Amino acid sequence: MEQEEQELTLKDLILRVREYAQEIRRYWWIVVLTCIPTIGWQAYLAYTTPVQYNAGLTFMVDEESSSGAGMLGALLGDFGLPGGENNYDKILELSKSQRIIRMALFQKVEIDGKNDYLANHFIRIQKVHEEEWYKKPKDPTQPSLNGFFFTRDSFENFSRLEYAAFKSVYGMLVGDKEHKPLFSNKYNPDSGIMSLMLVTRSEQLSITLIESIFNDLSDYYILSSTIKEKATYDIIQGKADSLYRLMVGSEIGQARFQDKTLGLIKAEDQLPAERFSRNKALFGLMYGEALKNLEIADYAVKDRMPYVQVIDHPIPPLSGFAYSKKKALGFGIGLGILFGLIIIFGRKIIKGVFVKL
Repeated sequence: MEQEEQELTLKDLILRVREYAQEIRRYWWIVVLTCIPTIGWQAYLAYTTPVQYNAGLTFMVDEESSSGAGMLGALLGDFGLPGGENNYDKILELSKSQRIIRMALFQKVEIDGKNDYLANHFIRIQKVHEEEWYKKPKDPTQPSLNGFFFTRDSFENFSRLEYAAFKSVYGMLVGDKEHKPLFSNKYNPDSGIMSLMLVTRSEQLSITLIESIFNDLSDYYILSSTIKEKATYDIIQGKADSLYRLMVGSEIGQARFQDKTLGLIKAEDQLPAERFSRNKALFGLMYGEALKNLEIADYAVKDRMPYVQVIDHPIPPLSGFAYSKKKALGFGIGLGILFGLIIIFGRKIIKGVFVKL
């Protein structure tokens, strides 16, 4: 009995497949009609999408330190100094921060014979006005950016309009709800090699902007990694300078006193000279120790400073990539066939329901 049901089921399946195959042959023109707009849409994208240039930069960071931080900690107490840890995620997250992107965008460089902020080059080359900022803001309280270019780099004093423009450019670079990111990064946990990638419509813009982002990232990361040690060094430097002034003051005071008291006989009158001499020796000893501590602090700063080494710079010519015409044709045909089959099968199913009713 079960064998008969299985045979019937298989027979029904084969008949159903034949029915749908006949339906496709009968209404093949529907598939052709649905392919026309999808192929046309893909052809439009293939011929209108501009060529993109992908610039990549790889680097590695050496943060291994010896005993400098430990020496300073033993000398001045526990400052909470980190040691020997890999900060790959921190570095890559920092590369996408507004601070680093802003520092890179507001450097003036020459591209295509025009010296301007990288932000303005990006706006011009990416045709931001024509494709993004020509639209009216959805919120009437938001400023319109149509025709806007940056005229200054004093970010802290920006107007509402300038902040809005920066946030828009920043969103295009790192990605937001409306844009896929043009700037990306990654790292290999096995080798420790990190990569920065940037895609724009200009070879020169891609190379210049990715280099600028890396340089600002490197400088800022080195500075932030040694800020505690540098602060300690500055404190010791200040104390050493104060002790030096006190020591010099004692020497001058002793010399002046001796010049004024030549021929004095009483021992009591010699007490100020002895005090000057004692203070001079004391300040000299303290200054010597301060110099020793200063050397240790300077070593700790240099020992803690990470070494950021570029492996590969982006170099021209970059391989530009456009919207593939072959892929566009294949995708257009495939999408058209899918829509056509949905219409044919949907029509047959609906027709069958009405027949049963």
